[in-house]
Amino acid sequence: MQTPSSSYQVVPSTNPFRRLLQRYPLISYFTLTYMFTWLSWLPYVLSLDGIGLLPIHLTQLGILPGAFLGPFFSGFLMTAALEGKPGVGRLLRRFIPKHIGWQWYLLAVFGVPIIVTTGFLLQPGAEAELHPVVPQIFWVFPLALLLQIVTSGLAEEPGWRGFALPHLQRQCGPVWGSILLGILWQCWHLPLYLTEWGAGAGWFEITVAILGTIGLTVLMTWVFNHTRGNLFIAILLHASLDAFGMTAATSLFSMQWIRQHDNMALFISFSVVALILIIVTRGRLGYRQQSLEDVSTSEYTTSQLK
Repeated sequence: MQTPSSSYQVVPSTNPFRRLLQRYPLISYFTLTYMFTWLSWLPYVLSLDGIGLLPIHLTQLGILPGAFLGPFFSGFLMTAALEGKPGVGRLLRRFIPKHIGWQWYLLAVFGVPIIVTTGFLLQPGAEAELHPVVPQIFWVFPLALLLQIVTSGLAEEPGWRGFALPHLQRQCGPVWGSILLGILWQCWHLPLYLTEWGAGAGWFEITVAILGTIGLTVLMTWVFNHTRGNLFIAILLHASLDAFGMTAATSLFSMQWIRQHDNMALFISFSVVALILIIVTRGRLGYRQQSLEDVSTSEYTTSQLK
């Protein structure tokens, strides 16, 4: 099995800015992603939904533009800077759900909710708070899933898994690449903890969220590698997690209890899954580096780019 990596022919350029992006692809990607997103989130953070310096209400819809201008736009921008139009075409083709085994769809749609539910139920007091509204689950989750596919999933995955993960695996390996991506992915959300989105979380809750996101990222890396870097499955996994959070808060537990325990559920459930995957795969997570005949960005010298 071969997975997308940073192995491709970098398009030579005389443009100094493009050459800078080509020389430092990961630093450039994360810098652009954070910059575009955080600037876009500034009105929401300053609004009455955040720290209250602006006399406006934006609600959590104020988050969406920053998500698309960050990971989504930066992923395509960096791909174009490094690989040109052929690279953008390859990235777009990875959105097509083809040659994917049914088991990966089952994992995304049913496995993720089961994993997260386990994380909730393992916490003290969960059984007393559990009040499932079964009929409601069967229409809330599908609708929420469709919504999250075209919002959070589509907005973020072209960057995190579409661009960053292949480069990180190439340079750091699948485990350390996943750990670094998990940290940077969750820290990207930091300004939102100043808003109603953060539900008053402190540094302990934020740290737990980072650790849980690392575990989730390991799982997504394993799926990513076994589906040859297919972005549709990555989007579906991402969307399934967010959709089930919405479903759990409306059909399983109270909204208040979910907001107090969701980070710990993420940490408990996905940390265990990640540890099992790392042990079983001996740290490979399904990754196989492409042949040395391919050209890696990190292996390109300045003279080759002239």
